[in-house]
Amino acid sequence: MTDTEHYKGREHTYIKHTLLKAYLERLFMIIGQYAKRIRYVDCFAGPWQEGSEDLSDTSIAISLNIMRKCHEGLLRYGKDVNFKALYIEKDKKAFNKLTSFLGTETSHAVDAHSLCGEFYPLRKQILEWCGQEDFTFFFIDPTGWKQVIEPNTLRPLLQRQNSEFLINFMFDFVLRAHSQVTFEKQMKSIFGEIPNTVGMAPKEKETYLIERYLV
Repeated sequence: MTDTEHYKGREHTYIKHTLLKAYLERLFMIIGQYAKRIRYVDCFAGPWQEGSEDLSDTSIAISLNIMRKCHEGLLRYGKDVNFKALYIEKDKKAFNKLTSFLGTETSHAVDAHSLCGEFYPLRKQILEWCGQEDFTFFFIDPTGWKQVIEPNTLRPLLQRQNSEFLINFMFDFVLRAHSQVTFEKQMKSIFGEIPNTVGMAPKEKETYLIERYLV
């Protein structure tokens, strides 16, 4: 079975993982030229909806493979970089699968840990694990959007120095909800106001909502 066959029905996941592979390796190889330690945090690790038994089509396995590859690559430049990873998952069944996988996959190249629980109440613990000095990459890819992508939720992480983020905006969910009265409170939390997209074409709505979020 080819890599893409694992993603049938999950094409959006394939795109995210392709982006993760392309960006993360380049980023870590650059940061590793001067950093002694690099940290990676997956705030919604899973695994869920995996298409392979070895979890090769999950962000967990992909990120571990990238860190191992970068560790080996940096060693060739005389840089012995210590990679640390933290995987967070709230579902007990998925978390058990996660810890079991990490138990067999963790190597000297990557010191991997896991936390069981909801992302929102674990923010302080996540930041304590990160510390203040090490470069940290946060992968925020939730299955929903409430109390996750709001600026107030992410602010403690975004205020941390020496960090980068890959955030799944969950655009389809927000698009469907942004004009509904029942979601006005959530829209104000995300955008600071209720977005008005009346009369806009679909592409215009997408551009407007993303730009409003980035403000």
